[in-house]
Amino acid sequence: MEALRNFLLFMVMGPIAAFAISGCVTTEPALPGIEQEPLTFESANNARSVSVVASIYVPQNKTSSLPLIITQHGSSRDGLTFADGNGQTDEYSSRLIQQGTKSGFAVVAIDAFAGTSVTPNSKTRFPDAYRYAVDLKNVLAADRRFDPKNVFYTGFSFGADQVNKAYDARYKFQGAEWKAVAAAEPGCNVIPKPTGRSFPILIIKGSESHYHTQPCRYFEELLRKAGNTATLFEIKGANHFFSSNGTITKGVAVNGCFDNPVIRQPDGSFRFASGEGATREEVISRCFTEQAGLGKNREYLDNVIQMVLAYFGDQLGKR
Repeated sequence: MEALRNFLLFMVMGPIAAFAISGCVTTEPALPGIEQEPLTFESANNARSVSVVASIYVPQNKTSSLPLIITQHGSSRDGLTFADGNGQTDEYSSRLIQQGTKSGFAVVAIDAFAGTSVTPNSKTRFPDAYRYAVDLKNVLAADRRFDPKNVFYTGFSFGADQVNKAYDARYKFQGAEWKAVAAAEPGCNVIPKPTGRSFPILIIKGSESHYHTQPCRYFEELLRKAGNTATLFEIKGANHFFSSNGTITKGVAVNGCFDNPVIRQPDGSFRFASGEGATREEVISRCFTEQAGLGKNREYLDNVIQMVLAYFGDQLGKR
């Protein structure tokens, strides 16, 4: 772990549903050396069966059992469009696809919003995308292209908050757990009461983010008290988008409970860190604000991607 922290410092300073999968392998000129396979699969959201779209990215001419990264976009899908045109991901996952495949990983991006009317500001209607990731992990474990013992999960912003759910006792694994997970700029204003898991987590925050680091440090403490291996790394000068040109603007963000985060209990109820109980309506009223962030030169983003890949690479072969 000390070697990993030194590397990070160097980089900054310098219930299972039934599945139906469909897709065809293509190669897009914009992604040389990468084979793409769009797919759809069945999962569940709020006890309702839904079709979810995703896309597999595999290094060309790789036939061995590859370590696999499942990645989840943030609230804005501002990155690559899937080869069949039916889905899209964000800039974080787009760069992860390109750098991850060069590093010998297969990468799968989920579009949790495709086919819905969800927008970046309709946060109360965001789906339970962590369920999608767990269901997809379980079905891809049967694909011989991928190593079922080395499946990782990561995401940015909304996607990072889904990563935090990996420690929520309400979610049961079918088959192997994640090898490791990485949350890039989660909000941490609403967090699960963590249960003990066998895999570690890396949390990456920007010091100038409109989503404060404070509640994520609190979550890190809870994770460790529950017996988990958790590392939080803060990038000085970076905003929410891992950019150096950040400013505050008007928008919708779940950042009003940074000094008293909401903890979701194993029975699904809400409780503030202070011990006070809360309803969903109270959480929305007290945690949602109009303080959002701007600035997308993404000066630090490539370093963040390398941190995540180094963290995952360090876990290969362990346990």
